[in-house]
Amino acid sequence: MRTKKIAFATTVAATLMVLLFALPAIAASSSTTTNNASNKADLALGQTITMTSISGGYKELSTPSINGTATGSVSLQVTGVFKRGYALEVTGGTLSFGGTTYTISSGSAELGPYGVHMVGQAQAGSSAQLLFAARNLGAFGTSKYGILRVDLISGANEFGVRLLVTITTS
Repeated sequence: MRTKKIAFATTVAATLMVLLFALPAIAASSSTTTNNASNKADLALGQTITMTSISGGYKELSTPSINGTATGSVSLQVTGVFKRGYALEVTGGTLSFGGTTYTISSGSAELGPYGVHMVGQAQAGSSAQLLFAARNLGAFGTSKYGILRVDLISGANEFGVRLLVTITTS
């Protein structure tokens, strides 16, 4: 029994020594590759960002068995350029699911400095409100892709929408 305890203690000690020497090297290599200035988004005042769905789905949040496919698009214009990100105005768009199309009329959003995370809110018609979050997944070939998640309230109903989108800027 004593031999097993010694062997276990030796194994634990050896593992700790490896981690002790490996962690500084891992930390040093990862700190040089994250968030360098060349990865910063380069957007200008007045520039337009458009997210257009290529696939998507929805569900009614109070009754998840009510679900199906969804499509949509959102256009935003850069209204502020800051060191730590961008201010955006929602200029239009649509969301279609469950036999209904919602026309997005106005709203605002903010985008982080590296163009990866966006959050915002918008109005669709006179009765629907929505919150949205987008994540830039990066480029595949010449196309940029992202995920757009929307929480939409219309009357007494609340829906969750998730869209795979292409992202274009002009």
